[in-house]
Amino acid sequence: MERRDFIRKSGITGLAGLGAASLALQSFSPAGESPDSRLNVKDFGAKGDGKTSDTKAIQEALDAAGKINGTVWFPSGVYRCHDLKVPPYVTLLGDPVWIYRCENRGAVLELDSKDAECLLDITGAYAVRVRGMVLNGDRSAKKAIHGIYMNNKEAWSPKEDTIVIDDTKVMNFSGHGVFLKRIWLFIVRHSHFMSNKGDGFRILGWDGFVTDNQFSGNGGNGFGCDDCGATVMFTANRVEWNGGYGLYINNGDDWSVTGNSFDRNFGAGLYVHKASAIAVTGNVFRRCGKDSAQLSPGERSCQVKLEESEGIAFTGNSCLAGQDDGGAGLFTPQVGFILKSLSHSVISGNALWNGYMEEMVVDLGGHGQEFIFKDNVGRAKKA
Repeated sequence: MERRDFIRKSGITGLAGLGAASLALQSFSPAGESPDSRLNVKDFGAKGDGKTSDTKAIQEALDAAGKINGTVWFPSGVYRCHDLKVPPYVTLLGDPVWIYRCENRGAVLELDSKDAECLLDITGAYAVRVRGMVLNGDRSAKKAIHGIYMNNKEAWSPKEDTIVIDDTKVMNFSGHGVFLKRIWLFIVRHSHFMSNKGDGFRILGWDGFVTDNQFSGNGGNGFGCDDCGATVMFTANRVEWNGGYGLYINNGDDWSVTGNSFDRNFGAGLYVHKASAIAVTGNVFRRCGKDSAQLSPGERSCQVKLEESEGIAFTGNSCLAGQDDGGAGLFTPQVGFILKSLSHSVISGNALWNGYMEEMVVDLGGHGQEFIFKDNVGRAKKA
């Protein structure tokens, strides 16, 4: 709509009307909160100097924000802290930065304890948002300390959690970067989960939207399910160089895995196990199966592994074998697909030109009714 049409149709005329419109727009912050609901963490005594323990000051700011459903604003700095309990309906907000490597830039929450459970505890924190933050752990800690942790130990939340993580980096934790245990509805966008000792992101739960993220160099899976993961839209993510599988779907259903890049994961780029109703299309699997010796005994290097599942539609994907960056390391994977005990499933129309080193498919059998494998084309790569 043209600006003059907007003004005419909104009933705003003349300079006075434009002034009123300007004031109305100024009454809202970029994040959608009114100015008096945004609390500066430094007003509560936080230093952000990378030396001082800021746990007490940040917790006071979070508690105050919880009383007004407000936002805690973190100016650029390094805030050393641990085990912060986030109240419901609160946003943690900083200026977003995009950093591929592990650097303390922007608004950084840095773990200052080797005995903590996590950095951010969002258990029971309905509608919490983490936006524009950097969370930096301590990968050397002997205890598994998570970055963002929802710990519903025994029961599911009585209502949708509606957790949003946006423009955030989570790195270097000795546990998982994010662990949502018994989660019910979450959104993850434009974020980076890197160099965590466990998974970059791990869930037990369902109803997720995971879009435009990067999962890089984690010791476990890039994104993994802890016993159950269901109804997740996994779209346009880059999943690379993780020590486990790129994406591990275990005991769940109703996934759409679309338009992702799975590159140089040590295990398969995608492993689906005991799951159903999974649609996988338009993805690229490149150089996965880098070092399957780190996984289960006897596991072979492959791009994709599908086992003991039904209702799998794996179509329109592409695979490419290769070495490490710069031409180092072994060419992998040895196998394109490893398949076992599938039913009512179709694997068709995939392109594996130079997509494997030895065999396009290793079929371990045990398939049930209506299993179709056809019209997949490709050839072995010559090292």
